[in-house]
Amino acid sequence: MNNCGAPRAFRFCGREIIALIAALLSLGSVSIFAQSTPPVKLQKATALYGARSGASWPMWIAKDGGYYRRYGLDVELVFGVHPAPIAAVISGQAVMTPAGADPALLSASKDPSLVLLGSYLNKGSFALVASKSINQIGQLAGKRIGVGRVGDPPYHFTLSLLRKYGINPKDIQWLSVGVDAAARAASLHTGQIDATLVTAPSYFRLEAAGFPVLAVLSDYDDIYISTYYLFRRDTALTNRIAAEGFIKAHAEAIKRFYDDRSFAMQVMIKNGGAKDMEDAGRVYNLFAKSRMFEPVPYVLKGSVEGVIERQRQEQPYLKDFDFSRSIDNSLVDQLVKEGFFERVFGPAIKEEQQKKQALSYGR
Repeated sequence: MNNCGAPRAFRFCGREIIALIAALLSLGSVSIFAQSTPPVKLQKATALYGARSGASWPMWIAKDGGYYRRYGLDVELVFGVHPAPIAAVISGQAVMTPAGADPALLSASKDPSLVLLGSYLNKGSFALVASKSINQIGQLAGKRIGVGRVGDPPYHFTLSLLRKYGINPKDIQWLSVGVDAAARAASLHTGQIDATLVTAPSYFRLEAAGFPVLAVLSDYDDIYISTYYLFRRDTALTNRIAAEGFIKAHAEAIKRFYDDRSFAMQVMIKNGGAKDMEDAGRVYNLFAKSRMFEPVPYVLKGSVEGVIERQRQEQPYLKDFDFSRSIDNSLVDQLVKEGFFERVFGPAIKEEQQKKQALSYGR
C-alpha cells in the first residue's frame, strides 16, 4: 500500500478511499459522545485537517495558544489526506474537520448524519501558475492541469476560474500529480503539467523561478473558497459543548492571528505551513491584507450557490437539493445574540456581524 502522507490511522489510497467512503456512508448515526451534560474535566476530541496551509491556521493557533482548553476541549490535531478527514467524522473517529465547501456539501447531500455549523474562511491563498511558455488563461484549453485528484478542492476552484474565461473543463487534461502544493509545484518544474493551482508560499517560489502567475484567487470576490465546520449531526445536537467550543476557540485564534503576527508566523512554521520566517511572513501578509479569516463564521448563501454552480455539470441534482437540514447557522446566531463576538473582537465587529448575518444561508 502506498503511503499517502497521512498518519498511520488514516493511510488510505486510491480505490481504498472510495471503498471506505462508500462503507461509511452506509453506516447509521452513532453518537460520538455518550452524554450532553457539561464536562467536569477537559473533553478529549480529535479533529482532522486536510491541508498544511493557511486554511489550517486557526486550528494550529487554537491548539498552541491554549484556546481549545479555554473552552473545555483537549484537542488532538491530525493531518489526513482528503477524503480521510470527512471519513473520520462520518465514522466518529473525529469530532470535526474544517472541510472545503465542495466536498463538504457533496458529502452532506449524500449523508444526512452530517451538518455544517459555520465557515471561518471564504477566500484562499491559491494562485494558478503555468509553464513559462504560457502567459494567459485562455491558452490553457487542451493543456495539462495538475490536481491532487479530480474532485478535490483545487480541482473545483480551477473549474470556477476556467469557466470565467470560457474554457470548458472537458477541454482540459486533468492529471493527478500530488495532494499538496509542493508536489504540484514539482510537477510544473519538471514539465509533467502545463499549469496547476497552488497555495502560498509555494506559488511565491514558482514565481521567483520565472513561472508566470496567471491569477490569484483572492482577487476574485465571486469565487468563494470556503472552509466549513463539518460535524456529525448527533454531535451538534447532543454535545453542544464540543461544537460551541470549537467555534469559540477558533474565533479567539483568529483574533490572535490578526493581533500577533510573530506568534502566527511561528505557529505556521512549526506545523509545516512555511519553511522559514520569510515564507511565513509573506503568507501572513497575504491573509491579513485580504482579511481572509472570518471573525463571524456564518455559512454564506453565495458560497453555497458557488458550489452548486461549479458542480452543475458533474452533480446537477444539487441545484434542487434542499440544504436547509445540512446547514445550521443557529449556533453562530446564538453566539451573536449572546455578544460573544463583540467580547472577542470589540464593539466595532457589530457592523460586520449584521452584514454577514444578512448574507448567511437561510436568510
